[in-house]
Amino acid sequence: MVLTMPKQFTQDDVLAVIRKEVEASSLRKTAERIGVSAPFLSDVLRGNRLISETVAEAFGFVREMETVTTVRFRKRAA
Repeated sequence: MVLTMPKQFTQDDVLAVIRKEVEASSLRKTAERIGVSAPFLSDVLRGNRLISETVAEAFGFVREMETVTTVRFRKRAA
């Protein structure tokens, strides 16, 4: 018996699936279907937010791990 690991998907893979549905429908309709706001989904698609558990699950994915690769800084208000 050979055990195989399930395919692992990247954030880009999941974003491609989301974009495909948005193109077939609309951003607003897709957001409504999956239970998030259109601005939130737009931020996800633009890379301003990570794909949430809710969004991932709505498209049949399960988030297994998270690796932070970017740290942003801003100046503190005086």
